[in-house]
Amino acid sequence: KGMQQKVQFVSTVIHGPELVILDEPFSGLDPVNTELLKDQILALRDHGATVLFSTHIMDQAEQLCDYVVLIDQGRKVLDGTLDEVKQSAGGEVVVLETRGAAPDLASLPMVAAVSDFGHHREIQLSDGASPDELLAALVGKTSIRRFEVRRPSLHEVFLRTVGRTAMSPDEETQDQAVAR
Repeated sequence: KGMQQKVQFVSTVIHGPELVILDEPFSGLDPVNTELLKDQILALRDHGATVLFSTHIMDQAEQLCDYVVLIDQGRKVLDGTLDEVKQSAGGEVVVLETRGAAPDLASLPMVAAVSDFGHHREIQLSDGASPDELLAALVGKTSIRRFEVRRPSLHEVFLRTVGRTAMSPDEETQDQAVAR
């Protein structure tokens, strides 16, 4: 399938079109060819082409797109520049690594959700809460190795927007993205 994807891509862009429409362009590609295709999409954009592509992989959309349209079950649920879409989700995310056990983070009032990844935790702050409040609550209760504040990823924005954390196999979601 990967070779077929590459041939289709080359035949699509060989004439230097102003608009390129790609459906799941990374499907079937190994990591090396995925990077090569990303570079080519960015080169098209840099030369003035508008690239419209669909993907279920939010990291790809986040790396390549200036403008995104999130579609869930055939309905547009959110659109805007990447920055606008991320800001609309609200709530910063704190990446926390501690030496030893961390206190019960979910019980803290400024914490909306905690994802435990073993070596670190990602903490979604409640609306209006600041990372400083969380840091103050942790000082003296644990040894902090890493405390990093970031905006939510496009993947997290999508999950927050559609209001679920997992999709059943029969729930077909099509996420659209545009790179300009």
